[in-house]
Amino acid sequence: MRKIDKLVQSFVDQASKEGFELFLSPGAETLRDFSQINSVVFFQAKNGQLFKLRDDYTTSVVEFFNKNASDSLRVWYSGFVYRYDQTGQIQNTFQLGLEIVPYNSPQDSFVVLRVMLESILRSLTDELLVEIGDSRVIEKCVQHVPKKFRKKLLELIDRKDVSELEFFASLNNLDLSDVLKLVEASFTRRGVNQLKEFELESYIEREIVEVVEFLSGFPGVTVEIDFSLARTVEEYDGPTFIFFDLKDPALIAAGGRYRVNENALGVGGTIFLEERAWSR
Repeated sequence: MRKIDKLVQSFVDQASKEGFELFLSPGAETLRDFSQINSVVFFQAKNGQLFKLRDDYTTSVVEFFNKNASDSLRVWYSGFVYRYDQTGQIQNTFQLGLEIVPYNSPQDSFVVLRVMLESILRSLTDELLVEIGDSRVIEKCVQHVPKKFRKKLLELIDRKDVSELEFFASLNNLDLSDVLKLVEASFTRRGVNQLKEFELESYIEREIVEVVEFLSGFPGVTVEIDFSLARTVEEYDGPTFIFFDLKDPALIAAGGRYRVNENALGVGGTIFLEERAWSR
């Protein structure tokens, strides 16, 4: 059996045991927000109407929850998403994920992590690096930065290029001293025993410790702290995580807790596989 087949089978079995139900959404939907035109893959139908190809499952789950005023959602999904890469080429990525809305307690995060970890460890690899971050830590460091600089700044933080960050700060007359400390710490202070050095709010530190302790119970999983994880950080609200396959070096999953609306949070995770993985 191919690894991808084992992964899907294991994932669906684990998700079903935890009470998740299949979530279905169209691969193409009406393009209503025209500010997205430069970032999403879209096409024009014969009648002139514009449609965008699905670029993210979590967004569809959140929109469904808010539109239907559901009491709760506990769903899993699988399918392709379509995005532009840095060269402007369309990339097809297969996603396998799950979401819990609303978020009620750390146990919801543990359920999401357990389904993902057990599926991956049984089918793809037995050596994983899980990096834990927290969107609130980065937000505190950049809260004084004007919004027009935020997107570029988050990209630079994610690349961990200290010299480029220093140039960006000088060019735009920005104080990025806290950001630079965070990025530099991502190279030297990655253990949970070093959390005190970050002077975190007590409730943030407590949440991080709980997640690390939970993950540490899985054989083959190495856990490290990296508060400079800035991938789509503005969409998150709390702990975030990314999974690296250590045997066949690749980023294979990501997720965390996010804002659904003014009154609710959600938590989810997605395993994403590029063509080299799913076409074999």
